[in-house]
Amino acid sequence: MFHPFEYLENFHGLAVSLWMGANPELPFLAAVLYIAFVLYVPSTFMSRRPAYDLRWLSAIWNLILSVFSLCGAYYCIPLMFKSLLVTEFTVRNYTGGGTVTMHGSFYNAVCGWNDSVLYDGPVGAFLCFFILSKIPEMLDTAFLIFQKKPVIFLHWYHHTTVMLYCWHSYVVKISGGFVFASMNYGVHSVMYLYYFICVCGYRKYVRPFAPIITFLQIAQMVVGMFIEVYMLYIIYLTDKHCHSDTTNARLGFMMYLSYFVLFSKLFYKNYISGRKRRNAEATSVSSDKQKHFSCAQKVDATVEAPAPTPTTVVAPPLSAKQPPHLRQVKRRH
Repeated sequence: MFHPFEYLENFHGLAVSLWMGANPELPFLAAVLYIAFVLYVPSTFMSRRPAYDLRWLSAIWNLILSVFSLCGAYYCIPLMFKSLLVTEFTVRNYTGGGTVTMHGSFYNAVCGWNDSVLYDGPVGAFLCFFILSKIPEMLDTAFLIFQKKPVIFLHWYHHTTVMLYCWHSYVVKISGGFVFASMNYGVHSVMYLYYFICVCGYRKYVRPFAPIITFLQIAQMVVGMFIEVYMLYIIYLTDKHCHSDTTNARLGFMMYLSYFVLFSKLFYKNYISGRKRRNAEATSVSSDKQKHFSCAQKVDATVEAPAPTPTTVVAPPLSAKQPPHLRQVKRRH
């Protein structure tokens, strides 16, 4: 019988890393197939077919990803904060037994690598799961395409590049990758829960949280860029050692920078420019209604006003002494 907690306790990620390093073509093959799927399936297979109703399947998928991310955040985020903030602490040595003493600081959290912590045990397991999950996460796009929903550039570009980056980072042991994974677990646990609630038909209740989630993603990109620059600074401009790779750090910085630009544009379009446009439209509609109401009042006033009669001007009473021509005018009236 499978015991998940026992499996996590006995997990060893070095073998997985070696296998990934021996098969570097797999992520590129996955990327090519994924991009081909995005570019050709909507215009060929789905062009003459109606949208499939995958609502409940999509809901289950998003719930699974949310729970998975929550579990990863549960194991990874506490260790990340300890590595950043706690001066000295001990963790279990899942490789050789006993405990390992670690010293917390920004430098150690970003530039330090320990196999017994980041390859083995529950934290090592969820760091490995995070890397490998980037391929099945591409199913997000399949749900959009088969439901004939738009797939924006940011969506498929992000899925492709983050998968390639994560694969390479795990193979070369990028120490800052643990901080990246911890942040991403935290954001995704909320993001996929939001998607799950929306698919279930309760979007109006969680709509106010949409800009907050996008803002958290942008903040994640800012932290990612800072860490990449910091690692390059340590490597090139100091005598300290940083367990990183210069090519990975340079490409990682460009990747995070592109994400920052794209997510910022999305935020501005959806929550700043879009809100201004909606407010302007609402003001215009309100103004039109006011004009219509004013016109209606004028029309009503015109209809209700008494119409003038031909006898509005009344001639004074005629006397016997009045001239004859006035008597004639009176007779004509």
